[in-house]
Amino acid sequence: MLFLSLQALIKPSKNKRLRNVIALCALLTPIYALANDHFSSWSDKTICRLAKATPDNVEYQAESTKRGLSCGGSNTATSSASSQKVAKALAGIDIENDPNVDFFMAPFGGYYPAFQIKEAWQMGDFNNDGYVDVIYVGSMKYDAQNMVGEDTGGLCGGGECKGNKPLPQLFLGDENRKLTRANELLIDNREDPGMSLGKDILVADYNNDGVLDFYIYDHGVGTHDGFRDSYFLSQSNGTWLESSSTHLSHPNFQVFDHGGAVGDIDNDGDMDVVITESNWKTGTLLWCLVNDGTGFLKKRKCGGEWSFALELADMNGDGYLDVILGSQEWHTHFKPFTGIIWNDGRGNFNKNNKTNLQKHKKLGGIPEVSAADLDGDGDLDIVYSRVGELYVGTAVSIIENLGNKKFKDHGLIHLLEAPADYVPDHEGNPYNAFISMVKFRDLDKDGDMDIYLGGSAHKTNGMVLLNEGDFNFDLLKPNEAKYLTAK
Repeated sequence: MLFLSLQALIKPSKNKRLRNVIALCALLTPIYALANDHFSSWSDKTICRLAKATPDNVEYQAESTKRGLSCGGSNTATSSASSQKVAKALAGIDIENDPNVDFFMAPFGGYYPAFQIKEAWQMGDFNNDGYVDVIYVGSMKYDAQNMVGEDTGGLCGGGECKGNKPLPQLFLGDENRKLTRANELLIDNREDPGMSLGKDILVADYNNDGVLDFYIYDHGVGTHDGFRDSYFLSQSNGTWLESSSTHLSHPNFQVFDHGGAVGDIDNDGDMDVVITESNWKTGTLLWCLVNDGTGFLKKRKCGGEWSFALELADMNGDGYLDVILGSQEWHTHFKPFTGIIWNDGRGNFNKNNKTNLQKHKKLGGIPEVSAADLDGDGDLDIVYSRVGELYVGTAVSIIENLGNKKFKDHGLIHLLEAPADYVPDHEGNPYNAFISMVKFRDLDKDGDMDIYLGGSAHKTNGMVLLNEGDFNFDLLKPNEAKYLTAK
């Protein structure tokens, strides 16, 4: 059983705006509660855009009326199919950036509850009881069992990894803001259950039964061959069954996948998956796992460039999800690509139809990318997390969407820097503190989106970038705010 508490760790420094700290504290009391207003963090421009584009969506129409907005009337030329396209184009990032939920910060140090927390978590109402739940994946626990017999770099401090393969960890919330472990609801009947290293959890209703499901893509450890993915589908008895053997066209699908995202790429009304295959011999492929409407995902190649991180978002407002990619920009064997490949309208991402974004070679590794409307102008902007070689130095770069496939790079915001003369021995060095999660909420309730950063080390995990407008951000470090923590 997990008990939650708030830790008051407010230590405002002179160079921070006291107003921001106070506002953030107010937000995070209570942090684990559902928001009363689903659209509270959405800008007027976004509400108007959606109200015009989807005249049959009563929620958007009611919200625009509630705010007293004059959105220019309904777009009568917009067909029902076009309306659905707009809604689906927002679906993927809306799930992981639901303004109704806040944040879960996993503890560092020790084993919790069965392995170290290293990777990713998602929050949502998974059992539809009105309370927010948590699912997360980690690495492994160290014990006497061999996991892989290869050098695994930073994951295991440059040495051999030992431990059991972890299972996903599910905790259900209740009216008392308490999380209770409910792993008995995750049924994995595979001969070799669990994961090697789950890179991320892609949450969506894949089988269209009104209950959220979990696709966990896994790049493995200690090898560039990757590891098989896990796919948990909801069942009528309230459990989630690992269904890769029955609902994946390639049940043992195994690639070295650094990036993945979920969304309706072909606009047929169901949720698909796109992942990168970073093949060190042949370059990067994009694999699309296309949903047939029942949760069965059929694998097909759908494009590619030499990249690691991946996000799906409609970047030009045409109602189709485009793919945003980030790479290892110092790479010399393949030509690295950081930018956008545009959806051809059929769920394909041809590298001949792309827009390059600015590279930052000194901090040219990109573990994660995400998108949100940071300036309230109705389109989506981009946030890249960045690291130096061997993960030394951590920063984010923020890209403004100017419209018409034009973008402006607002430069780097440095989060953690190593001394100029520091030379790392391997990836598992003291400055390996990269950001693996980027999430968006209106944290200080001032009407714009702020940025929450989650990562692999306590130095950076839980950093917040408060949006001050005009793409200016105040950095709050983990010890400068209150957070939801687990005991």
